Amino acid sequence: MANRKSKRLVPENFGPTRHADVQFGDLTVVVGPQATGKSIFLQTLKLVQDRAHIHDIFRHFSMVFDDNSAAFLGGYFGKGMADAWKEGESALRWNGKGHSLLELARPGKAKDREQHVFLIPAQRVMSLANGVTQNFGQFDYGDPYALRYFSDVVHDLLQNEFGAKGELFPQPTRLNAVLRGPIQEHLYGGSSVAVDAKDFTKRLVLKVPGHSEGLPYTAWSAGQREFTPLLLGLYWLCPAGGAPKREGVDWVVVEEPEMGLHPQGIEAVLLLLLELMRRGYRVVLSTHSPAVLDLVWALQEFKKHQATEADVRKLLDIDASAYSKGLASAVLEKDYKVYFFDRDGTAKDISALSPAASLDAEAEWGGLVGFASRAGNVIAEVVNRAAIQPARRTMRGKTKTPGRGE
Repeated sequence: MANRKSKRLVPENFGPTRHADVQFGDLTVVVGPQATGKSIFLQTLKLVQDRAHIHDIFRHFSMVFDDNSAAFLGGYFGKGMADAWKEGESALRWNGKGHSLLELARPGKAKDREQHVFLIPAQRVMSLANGVTQNFGQFDYGDPYALRYFSDVVHDLLQNEFGAKGELFPQPTRLNAVLRGPIQEHLYGGSSVAVDAKDFTKRLVLKVPGHSEGLPYTAWSAGQREFTPLLLGLYWLCPAGGAPKREGVDWVVVEEPEMGLHPQGIEAVLLLLLELMRRGYRVVLSTHSPAVLDLVWALQEFKKHQATEADVRKLLDIDASAYSKGLASAVLEKDYKVYFFDRDGTAKDISALSPAASLDAEAEWGGLVGFASRAGNVIAEVVNRAAIQPARRTMRGKTKTPGRGE
């Protein structure tokens, strides 16, 4: 067990969620169908920890809600989301302490005004319109706060640090070569990502070997467009200069890190997420990819059966080095949790991920392997039936039909 106090978030009758009791590990994975409350749950996790910081950011950009809770909730979760909270019916507990969302929608007088949770949203591709970053104020009221704030961080990073360098990837001062290699091979295909400052606008282009000009953002693959803002967020979390993590930030929430990616690209992203854990962040993911749960299941099994760091490196397909050995050893010491947000409005703990579990949600990994299992069963039935039918026809052919006089 990690030497950190357990954290627990319990929403009730909030949006699509009737009841969820989520106890966080070092890595917590949230799965489930669309519209089951995963995103609003993750945004609430940030709100209960970063209330003062969020209100300060809104105020910095001249968005003052004057104690209008509905207006704040629409600005934070997204327009129309204020109705998700039903005063008198909805409830929220964070580490055993009750909260009202209407209370969190007001600035309060907290002394702690730092950011503790950095949320990388599912809509992150919107932070790079045509390869140009967007600041907080370029979005509209009703666009979720998580997207606006993430975009502003990316904007500042690209316009300043990387704009001056002229290149975004590869950056040897930000990520170890063990991490850069799979990104180079599986996500950018040997190309580099540069900052083009033509026409007085800093925009990202892909420098492809053999092409004299950089490819514009609209010509990139969907996976490259999805991954690049995620990479910028990871750069922000892994600052240059030797600091292991961003001061004050202890949690990283990433929605659907696998979007648009080939399975090998997903593996490269998983390495980056393990790096965040190695640096001391508590990581929370939402995902629709069985590859993420494959990794969690394997690491759980490794812990139960005294696997070594060499086993982890073999799983991750990384060579031996001081860095990779340290990464592999670190992930064996972490705690892993998985929760399934069901259509019935509950969240179920499926952390064991046992294929033999009586609960379908656990046995089928929150539905992520349900189709594959069902397809396997149906195919087995068809194959068995096809094997039996010729045998039956042969047996019928060998059976003599008695004549009338016999």
